[in-house]
Amino acid sequence: MANAPRYQPYLDVAATPFRWRLGLRPLDLADWLVLDECYDAEISRKREVMAAHPTTAFRVLDDIEPEATEVRDAIVDHLRRLDDPRIPEPDARLHPLDAAARLVQEDLVVLVERDGRLVCGGGSVCFPNRWDLASKVGRSMAEIHEPVAQLNADLADPIDKFLGRLTPQKSFWRLGWGILDTDELYQATDGTAPPRPGDAPPEAHYLRVERETLRRFPQTGCILFTIHTFMSPIAGVPASHDAARLADAIDGLPPAVAEYKQLDDSGPAIAAWLRQLATTRVQ
Repeated sequence: MANAPRYQPYLDVAATPFRWRLGLRPLDLADWLVLDECYDAEISRKREVMAAHPTTAFRVLDDIEPEATEVRDAIVDHLRRLDDPRIPEPDARLHPLDAAARLVQEDLVVLVERDGRLVCGGGSVCFPNRWDLASKVGRSMAEIHEPVAQLNADLADPIDKFLGRLTPQKSFWRLGWGILDTDELYQATDGTAPPRPGDAPPEAHYLRVERETLRRFPQTGCILFTIHTFMSPIAGVPASHDAARLADAIDGLPPAVAEYKQLDDSGPAIAAWLRQLATTRVQ
């Protein structure tokens, strides 16, 4: 777990009026995947999750071998250029998408064209943020996002248009954020996640930031969605202005979105604590 947030998406936009935003930025493929000081710990945690919950963490359609192989080969090629001694060789005995995901900190989800629709072809998701992969496989983007309060109303059409225009020549990245009462990365919603603490005080919460990339591949036309999760204590928000802005972002959530983010009960107290933190740092 990093000591301070590396990415702070709550600083990028005004807190009110709230709406979901794509927030896409051009991606330099030299920076496609992030290998940081948490690499060894997170790769080890992935192995534990895969051993304990293989059907939760890994699920694919039966026919995505070509797409998965193209993804695996691209990831292996990228990692070899980084020349990092921590990275093992892919396990040839595994499904190619499973093998690729065990090399990187990112979770991997592949989108594929089937019957004229772009659907989730499957993935390796060891660090889900309160969702489960099994319910997404084979579904369209609107179906995948249906449980997310207000998201389809704000973004269903922009998402479909963006993905339809995405080409191998230009890739993108974006950020999302949440606040949890645990630093446990594995937050599946099928009952297999570790118990979470009850009634945690604001200072015992963690800022969870997801750096997501989107890249289309030339041979099969699939789209790879990667998710790199950064966890840090909420007290590590690095500046008074930033703490106040995070408080504004929490307070600006509509009730349905606050409930979806599980901040409907704890959010006001966390926001008040952040404002007190900001005041203390100014003095």
